[in-house]
Amino acid sequence: MSLTPDWAPNIHPLIVHFPIALFSAAFVTDLVSLFFRRRAGIRDAATWLYCAGSATAILAYFTGESAADGMLLAAQVTPLVNEHADWAFRTTWFFAFFASVRLAVSFIIPPKLAVLGTTFVFAIAGMGMLFETAEHGAMLVYQHGLGVQTITIDAPIENVVVDSANAEGDSGPIDLGNGSWVWRPVQGADMVLADQFEWLQNNAAQLSPDMADDQEKGMVLGLYPRGVPSLFVAGSDLAATQADVYVNIDEFDGELQLVFHVQDVETFDFLSIDNTAVKLGRMDGGVSNIFEEKPLAESGWLFLRVFGGDGHFRGYVNGELLNHGHADDLAPGPFGLRVNGTGTILIERIQVQNIT
Repeated sequence: MSLTPDWAPNIHPLIVHFPIALFSAAFVTDLVSLFFRRRAGIRDAATWLYCAGSATAILAYFTGESAADGMLLAAQVTPLVNEHADWAFRTTWFFAFFASVRLAVSFIIPPKLAVLGTTFVFAIAGMGMLFETAEHGAMLVYQHGLGVQTITIDAPIENVVVDSANAEGDSGPIDLGNGSWVWRPVQGADMVLADQFEWLQNNAAQLSPDMADDQEKGMVLGLYPRGVPSLFVAGSDLAATQADVYVNIDEFDGELQLVFHVQDVETFDFLSIDNTAVKLGRMDGGVSNIFEEKPLAESGWLFLRVFGGDGHFRGYVNGELLNHGHADDLAPGPFGLRVNGTGTILIERIQVQNIT
């Protein structure tokens, strides 16, 4: 029997209230102890409340990290989730350190006024961080419904995709504004790929693009690489990117990379996939740094999603988070694909969103 109620997708919403309550009680007790410095019991009570708050904060942090990793985050909430996670990280480890200092103040260091006053100033700073963490969490719940309801924000984009699929000829990627775009290849996609995408490595001829009739998806774009690496990009330079690619690589022998923050052919972030593994990482000056690698257990049509920005990187396959990493951001750059191998790649859609 699960201890998590039906309305909560995980235990994190239940845990977070404990550190807030304990730290608040600790802070008030700490303030009272400044006026009753001879009452060691009050000061020690504040210390133990800080310790209990720190323990529950650590639990809340890791359950929150697990909760975020278990969700296919919508584009508009991803930056707020990242900010909430960053504030939670700062707050948790600040209070973990602060609790150890308070133990020393209660049981080792003489409780002089200067010492007590200094620790209380740090407590004020910690409560400020706690407020920022709680505020970002509350915005996720009360403004966006994260954790209590399903968030759907891609319906307008889905309508654009349907309209483009019904077009007689392919006019190319559709500008959604703010640097976002979507492309649903239809007849004429081979010319669009050659003329409307920027080729940083080789050209469209190396991929022999053509429309293919797929039994499941209907008419889709087929790429037929010849073992020569090819890299193409589209759209404007984006600092934080979320990209979705619907692809089938069952008949492809090689590596397909979703590349973003592209600086040049040797420097970019990527989510790569082949028939055995999914990798999230960065190519920096031609040197590959893998953030995380997981085996690929899926086949057939795959829904790939990659997010990168504000030091956070995530890779999803069919809605499941497989890769997670952290690194300093590259300069803004466009999104694209890099293909290296032979066989057949089928692409139904590419969708790129600017996360601001």
